[in-house]
Amino acid sequence: MKHLFNAILQRFGYQIAPYDPTAEKYAAEHRFRKEIIASYIQWYNGEIEALYGEPPPKETEKVRIGSLQDNAILTWIKIHQERKYLEDLLLEPSAFAGMRLLDIGAAAAPSALVFENCDVYCLDPLLPEFMKLGFPFWAYDKRARFVYGYAEHMPFPDSFFDAVISVNALDHVDDFAKTAAEIKRVLKPGGRLRFHLHYHPPTECEPLSLNDTVVRRAFAWCQGFRKIHESNRKRGEEVDLATERFTVWTNFD
Repeated sequence: MKHLFNAILQRFGYQIAPYDPTAEKYAAEHRFRKEIIASYIQWYNGEIEALYGEPPPKETEKVRIGSLQDNAILTWIKIHQERKYLEDLLLEPSAFAGMRLLDIGAAAAPSALVFENCDVYCLDPLLPEFMKLGFPFWAYDKRARFVYGYAEHMPFPDSFFDAVISVNALDHVDDFAKTAAEIKRVLKPGGRLRFHLHYHPPTECEPLSLNDTVVRRAFAWCQGFRKIHESNRKRGEEVDLATERFTVWTNFD
């Protein structure tokens, strides 16, 4: 756990509500993560035809530095998650070079490490659960700083980040408007934003039903913020446009 970075809490006086494993939403997240680890192992072993559209890894593609579970998770990150971040956000690896980058809702995978030459902070309220489930934090690049916290009240000082991203995570928060206000606070003036947002009816793990109006209203403070892409597909998933869609929002080209 040496790369876990519980950022600046006492020094700057921030308080984070304790993780509540009995909360319905988090209990559902826990069940999903536990099940997906089993799927990673099956995928790694070639026991299933594909996982989110990814065929099992070739022997030359497999990571082999730890336990079977560790190797399966790390191989999945390398083959699927890192590619997903580039494709879903429509960005090149050099997009945040020289910057301090925040990934909101990063879960247990530092997928933003696909972006080169930047300092990556991974914020998620489920880090205690990810540790219990045995995600291999020990194996991740030292550039990844894992921070336990909630998007509505981030444990960072004002104007701390050069850029903020999120991939299919802002529909998981409890309060979208508060999250947008916190992003404004922790982002440097003129900083970069890029979000991949899933519009869908509310679910147990994803309680928010986002749309263009909600997003524009919450980020009205950000000059140049706009939707640049909309589709029924993302890497590994396709939805029915009658009820769902994937969108990309940004304030830079």
